[in-house]
Amino acid sequence: MNHLVITQTEQTPHVSFLSNGIMEISGKSIDQDSLAFWQPVISWVKLYAAKPATRTCLNLFIESLDTSSSSALVEVLYLLKDLSKEGHAVHVHWNYEENDLDMLELGKDMEQLTQIVFTFDVLKPFPIA
Repeated sequence: MNHLVITQTEQTPHVSFLSNGIMEISGKSIDQDSLAFWQPVISWVKLYAAKPATRTCLNLFIESLDTSSSSALVEVLYLLKDLSKEGHAVHVHWNYEENDLDMLELGKDMEQLTQIVFTFDVLKPFPIA
């Protein structure tokens, strides 16, 4: 299975989904045609689910997300939940800026909606020398 790597733009996130089960989404997803962006991501996860790695880890570093992108991300999470139901180890790490309580709340909402246990990590800013 091929990896899926999508380069970040000002309106779309960086995506790195590897066939070894390490997946990352980082940046903003505020594109007007978010369906076109997310469709290959969802399709890749569906193919991956047919023959997943022993452990799947989704690392999320989301800066902002529009409504249609939120729906697409939830669809990805539901696909991972199905893997979990089949007995595969699935881990979701939701990373957020220390003062961005809206993103923390969004992560908690997605955790509750999908019934996947998330790990929440605060991103600390680098000290300025």
